[in-house]
Amino acid sequence: MNTYKPTMPLVSVVMPSLNQAQFLEAAVRSVLEQDYPNIDLIVADGMSTDGSLELLMQLKVEYGDRLRWFSQQDGGAAEALNNAITQAQGDVVGWLNSDDMYLQGAVSRAVAYLNKHPSHQMVYGQGQHINANGVVLGNYPTLPPSTPIDFFSNGSFICQPTVFMRREALTQIGLLDASIRTAFDFDLFIRFFKLFPGQIGMIRSVQAFSRLHTACMTQRLRRQVALDGMRVVSKELGAVPEHWFWTYIDEMCESYPLGPDASPLVKQLESFLKDARVYYTPDLLKVMVERLKNDWRFRLTTAELFATVQPDAWAGKQLAIKYRWQGKPAAAVMVRCNAPWPLPGKLRLKILTPAGNEQRSAIDVPDDFVLRFEVPESGRSGCMVWIVETTQGFIPAKYNKKSTDKRKLAFQVLELSTEV
Repeated sequence: MNTYKPTMPLVSVVMPSLNQAQFLEAAVRSVLEQDYPNIDLIVADGMSTDGSLELLMQLKVEYGDRLRWFSQQDGGAAEALNNAITQAQGDVVGWLNSDDMYLQGAVSRAVAYLNKHPSHQMVYGQGQHINANGVVLGNYPTLPPSTPIDFFSNGSFICQPTVFMRREALTQIGLLDASIRTAFDFDLFIRFFKLFPGQIGMIRSVQAFSRLHTACMTQRLRRQVALDGMRVVSKELGAVPEHWFWTYIDEMCESYPLGPDASPLVKQLESFLKDARVYYTPDLLKVMVERLKNDWRFRLTTAELFATVQPDAWAGKQLAIKYRWQGKPAAAVMVRCNAPWPLPGKLRLKILTPAGNEQRSAIDVPDDFVLRFEVPESGRSGCMVWIVETTQGFIPAKYNKKSTDKRKLAFQVLELSTEV
């Protein structure tokens, strides 16, 4: 397919941006200060109001024709990217979001790979997650292109900012699906693997940093990311594994009630189940709903309280009790517990209060007990978290030969309530 094989082709990098002035300059410089000379950057801005446009004007003076940018209303990142891609003139196209960064040498390594493998239409590399301050959080779970395409049903194993594509191949694939709000990169990668089997390569070096912060799409739109991922898997690969559903349920529980969605947890669950049910058979849905009914995370939760127990109500070495209120807070939070150990023992607890103080107690078990957390007078922020820690517990499999449960269990939470 690829007849023109220049040794130093023009690389056009497209960059969608909306109100990312905090990270935009670093992203732009990571592209235009690469050691590869034949590169240009097209920034598609979505009418930013945070100083991004003024910053782009300044950078344009510095980089001249190597930086092109436009700002216009669009339907989201995918549409902005499509607008930029249609303006790309390079034989190779890279895609870097305005809060991510290339490592030095990334473009040179990509071009060298594509020159060495003229039949390959896309190449990607290793990636690392960083936080808002640029601190490395960990490696992206990248898998090689020899991985069977069905593995995409578990999620994308390609770190998006590490990807470089031949423009001819991208033209043949078609533009990003702008009807997909968040997982359009996931959809694009599966289409590449389908159309060009055996023609995708991998660079074993870290090529880019993917930034995780509260305003980024993957963090801010977790529900939409889950639903879009399920939609892509269903459209391109068929059956959607259950883990897409349960992973989001776990994420929903982890953030409640301190997350951005203030509606009751059960209401959030009902809404997600309504949208996700199209991807599962009626019989499987019935099993999933029954499992949810028996999940103590939902049975315990109230409009204000949540305990980070496991689905069977057990707490391990650490438990968080989260309280969010509107109006006047309660005088105390009450947690009724039970410790049905197979043998008597002593349960020692260390409680970290919202003020950072430590409280300790020792409880004879097996027995029921109640934890009472006073809400301090200074607690007027609308939310509080108590952390309960212990090193005591038991492993069911050690006491029951028929059990395969190797968790270290401390106690069960039976009820959450407030005291006026």
